[in-house]
Amino acid sequence: MHKTRVVIKPDTTPGIGLGHLYRCLSIISMIKDYFDCILYDSFPTKKIEQIASTYCKYEKGKQLFGSFLEFLNEDDIVLIDDYNINAKDELAIKQLKTMLVLIDDNFFRKYHADLIINHCPGIKPNQYNAPKSKLLLGLDYAILRPAFLAPIKSSNINNDNIFICFGGDDSKNLTSQTIKTLEKVSTQLNIKVVIGPRFANKNKLNTEIEKSKHNIELLASVNEFEMAKLIHSSKLCIVACSSILIEVKAMGVPCIGIKYVNNQESIYNYFNIYDKSGIYIDNDKESFSVRLFNKAIKLDKPSNELIDKESGKRILNNFFDLRNKSKLILKEALSEDALTYFKLVNDPQVRKNSFQTDHITIKRHLTWFKNKILSKNSFLFLAKLNNVPCGQIRFDIDKQSAFVDISVAKNFRGKHLSPCIIELGIKMFKEKSKKNIPIIAEIKITNQKSINSFKRINFIETKRKKINGFDSVILIHE
Repeated sequence: MHKTRVVIKPDTTPGIGLGHLYRCLSIISMIKDYFDCILYDSFPTKKIEQIASTYCKYEKGKQLFGSFLEFLNEDDIVLIDDYNINAKDELAIKQLKTMLVLIDDNFFRKYHADLIINHCPGIKPNQYNAPKSKLLLGLDYAILRPAFLAPIKSSNINNDNIFICFGGDDSKNLTSQTIKTLEKVSTQLNIKVVIGPRFANKNKLNTEIEKSKHNIELLASVNEFEMAKLIHSSKLCIVACSSILIEVKAMGVPCIGIKYVNNQESIYNYFNIYDKSGIYIDNDKESFSVRLFNKAIKLDKPSNELIDKESGKRILNNFFDLRNKSKLILKEALSEDALTYFKLVNDPQVRKNSFQTDHITIKRHLTWFKNKILSKNSFLFLAKLNNVPCGQIRFDIDKQSAFVDISVAKNFRGKHLSPCIIELGIKMFKEKSKKNIPIIAEIKITNQKSINSFKRINFIETKRKKINGFDSVILIHE
């Protein structure tokens, strides 16, 4: 089966660390089983090629943005995590008939992307000037690598380590400063320090480690599974308020989080308020101290997790939506579509999920279909994928609300089409009916896939009742 191509462009400019790269690799891990992923590297190096090639295809690109545009194809999904990309660049990408996804935590300009992912907690939609973008905000969309999305397993490891990591390059060398401060702690500590391949102060750090009274192990460029094991086996983590903090919290380990740069403000603020198993420091206002360490070392592991580890599924579903939206269209049903609807309505699975399970005769169907397409209170839309009928959605107005019905053709099930058909259907219904009224879905409780599809489009379950003797769920979209 042909897979839609996803071209990924992280900012790999020398000297900025590998945070952008690792966020992109995390997304790739979530989607690569269903999409053809290619990482485009504008500043190719052997080290980045080595890291990226374990996740997906690797393209040695060029620094010129025009070269990146030339690499793109129509219908690609383009994923970018690069602060150098501006609104003009976004429009140039969109003009190639691609679907554009941004990983962005700045929200300082106008955006034109189809999808924006910002897993920083506490961000509100009105902070973005992105009228045409779908926003995936907060920890429900935490960009985590597979090792951190896996369930936490109990361990026999004696969790007495102190874990330190301030990102791949640590330009402010907080690593050395933290080790210096820990020298004032009276008891001997087991310390695991992780640095990246672009860490600029390795000689100075080695000097601090050699002088230290503590047992310190310096680890460079560890993979995600080693990183997860190190964090899980730690009593306390001392980290920057960046993606590494979110990984620590996904593992449920107490921490000291240090705000390192300004774009970590929202992560710092959120966890400072809601995380009872962490102590948070704004490095511009307060320095790490022995007093804070002694307080943090007594913290208990959290009783409730702030991260539910379902973010990978949520992000993957949104990539499915992008893929389908680029190829899916809805049109008003016409009289010549009657037989297409007849085949669909008598599909065994459709009949099973209906509140009236009997086979429908052609005579009965044609009468019903004619009445529906002529009715001012019914709106029938035929869904087509690559110009082939793949399903239908219908809205029937009843007083001050509308009831929705959807079905997907057998050959198109499993392609995650329902949420897109529902979303596009609601939009067309409002345009054609000129009404903005509640939309009600009545679904058998046994049809969990359909229930989940409606919930993904912000339908809210309001009650349960019997319809024609079947236990049913009532969902409403206001």
